[in-house]
Amino acid sequence: MRRSNFLVGLVLVTIAILVIATPGWAAEEKAAVGLIDINKVLDAHPSTQKILDAEKKLLEEKDKRQTELNEKGKGKTIEEVQKLEEEMNAEWAPVRDQILKERQDLINQRYSDVIAAIRKVAESQKLTLVIRSELRIPVSQNELLEMPIVFYGGIDITDQVIEEIKNIAAAPGE
Repeated sequence: MRRSNFLVGLVLVTIAILVIATPGWAAEEKAAVGLIDINKVLDAHPSTQKILDAEKKLLEEKDKRQTELNEKGKGKTIEEVQKLEEEMNAEWAPVRDQILKERQDLINQRYSDVIAAIRKVAESQKLTLVIRSELRIPVSQNELLEMPIVFYGGIDITDQVIEEIKNIAAAPGE
């Protein structure tokens, strides 16, 4: 009995020392959490339309070249059509690669801007964590369901991040 009381006392003293010595345990510090609608932020970025335009251009060029191949291939043998397709693909490859490179550069810049804007807003509001407020879940081929990740609490910083992205995008030489 004495030994178990001693052990319980020792454990309680150890816990008390840890609580007192560990920052944040003794004082009630609340972690501020920022919430962000990342889809709204991405849609608001100036490069998003350019990315969509590049994707559209890529599809239009591909369709145009397919139509051209179909027209030029009429009445030709399989071998002749394959040779024509190889020639057209060789001609198309540098154009396609350039469009894809431009698109990827825009995506990379958008990502960099979004991260920089989130960081700046989070630091200015002394947020310890920023998470997306909802998640898009595909429920069919043409339908997305937006499910909340956070049901309560947090500070929505979406609009401030969008404003910061506008400032970043408008800054000369960056």
